[in-house]
Amino acid sequence: MLVAGAGVVGIATALQLRLAGCEVVLVDRGEPAMATSYGNAGAFAVSDVIPLAEPGVLARVPGWMLDPLGPLAVRWRYLPTLAPWLARFVAASRPRKVAALTAALAALLGRVNDDYAPLIGRAGLGTLWRRHGNLTLYRDEAEFSAAAAAWQTKRAHGVRWRKLGGDALATLAPALATEWQVAVEVPDWSHVDDPYLFTRGLFDAFLREGGLFVQDEVIGISREGGGVRGVETAGGQLPADCVVIACGVWSDRFARQGRYRLPLESERGYHVTLPRAGVPLHHFIQCASESFVILPMAGGALRLAGTVELAHRDAPPDWRRAHILLDKARRIVGDFDTEGMSVWMGNRPSLPDTLPVIGPAPGVRGLYFATGHGHLGLTLAATTGAMLTEHILGRATATDPHPYRLDRF
Repeated sequence: MLVAGAGVVGIATALQLRLAGCEVVLVDRGEPAMATSYGNAGAFAVSDVIPLAEPGVLARVPGWMLDPLGPLAVRWRYLPTLAPWLARFVAASRPRKVAALTAALAALLGRVNDDYAPLIGRAGLGTLWRRHGNLTLYRDEAEFSAAAAAWQTKRAHGVRWRKLGGDALATLAPALATEWQVAVEVPDWSHVDDPYLFTRGLFDAFLREGGLFVQDEVIGISREGGGVRGVETAGGQLPADCVVIACGVWSDRFARQGRYRLPLESERGYHVTLPRAGVPLHHFIQCASESFVILPMAGGALRLAGTVELAHRDAPPDWRRAHILLDKARRIVGDFDTEGMSVWMGNRPSLPDTLPVIGPAPGVRGLYFATGHGHLGLTLAATTGAMLTEHILGRATATDPHPYRLDRF
C-alpha cells in the first residue's frame, strides 16, 4: 500500500494501516510534517461540529471582501477563481443542509479522542497531549447570548460544555484579563504542546513499526484493468495495489486526473509563535468575537493562530494577518515577551461544505482520497486513518462513510 502525502493526515493513515499489518510506503516530495502540519494550532477541536457555512453567510460575503484583516477575508483579486467555491459554500449554508453537515461532523468529532489514544500511546507521545479542555471567551452575557443557540446545537450533538463566569472563571484561568467575563469550557477538547513534534513523533512511530518513507514527488496515478498499480513519481514508478491520496490542498491535481469533481481551495491560516512569551496558561483559549486562538506550548511559549483567508494557494502571504494577532492576544492575557518571535502561513485544504473527503474513488479499484479537512486536519487525522483502514481491510465501519464520499459534489 502507498500513502501519498506526509502531513498529519497521511502520516496517521500510514501508521494506522501499518499497525493493522499492511506493508505501507509513505511518499512526499518534502520532509515529513514540514508543510501545513508544521504550523497548525495544535488542537483536537472536538466541539467544532457546526460547518463554516452557517445560515445567513451570504450577507457576510461583501464584508469579507472589504476587510482584508477581518476574521474571514477574501482576496478580491482572486474572486473569479474563487467564485465557484463560494457559490457552493453559500449553497451549503441552507438550514436543512447545515443540519445534515453538523450531524456528519459530529459523527467524526465524537470519536477523535478514542481514535487518537492508541496511536499516541504506541508512539510514546502522551507527554505532549494536554487533556485540559479549552475556554471560549466572551466579553459579557450579551455576547454569549448571541452564541447560545450554537452551543445548544453542539450539546444536542454530544458536545459536553459548561458556562463559567465571575469567580469560577477567575479561579480556573487567573491569567485572563477582566474584560472577559464569560467563558464556555469544553472538557473533552485537548491540544498538543508542539504540533510539529507531535506529527513527527507519529512519523517516527510509523518507521519503528516497519513503515517505509520515500522522499519523491508523486506526479500521477498509474492504473491498469480498472484498478491502481502504483504512482508515477519524479524519480520513476512506485508499484502499489492500493493508493491513498492525502496531499492536502494539492490533492485536487489527482482528482482531475481521474475526472472527479473536487472543489478544493486554500483556507489559508496564519500564526505567530512566541517562544519566550512567559505567560502561564493551562487551557487552550478561543476568542469567539475575534476568531483566533491561543495555544499554550511547552516552557511558557505561546502560539497565536486563527482567522481564515480565502485566496489562491500560491498568493503571497499578507503578514499583517499574523501581526494583528499580537494586539488581540494582549487584550486577553496582557503583555508578553516577543523575543524570538516567528510568523508562518499555511494552506489548509478546504471544501465548501466543511466535510473532508474520506473514502474510495468511484470506478478505480484501490484508489482512496483523504483530503479537504480544512482547519480540522490535526483533529481528524487519526479518525481518517481509522476509517480508511476499516474500508481497505473490509472491516465493519463504526461511522457511516456516505457523507464523506468523493462523488458528493
